[in-house]
Amino acid sequence: MAIVNDTHSKTDVMKSFRPITKSMIQKLKDCREKELKGDGEPCKMDDMNYAVAPLYKRGLIGTKQVTINNKVLLGVYVTEAGINFLNQIMEEK
Repeated sequence: MAIVNDTHSKTDVMKSFRPITKSMIQKLKDCREKELKGDGEPCKMDDMNYAVAPLYKRGLIGTKQVTINNKVLLGVYVTEAGINFLNQIMEEK
C-alpha cells in the first residue's frame, strides 16, 4: 500500500493508483464545498459512498468522529493533500 502525505503532487498521487474518476473528483469537490460553507455539517460516509476507499487510500480525505444531534458519527474531511489536488486541477483548467 502506498502512503501519500500532504506534500505529494497530483502526479505523485496518481503514480501509485489507477486514475481518479470524474465522479470521485466531484465527491471530493462536494465535500470541500460543504466544509467551506461552514454550517457545522460535515461530509458523512453516506455522502461519499463508493468514493470513500479510493480517496482515503490516496490520502485525499480523512475521517474523524463528530457529534450531531447527540449521535456520534464518522465524518469525512478533505486533507491538505486533497485541497492541493483540487487546487492543481483548477489550475490545469
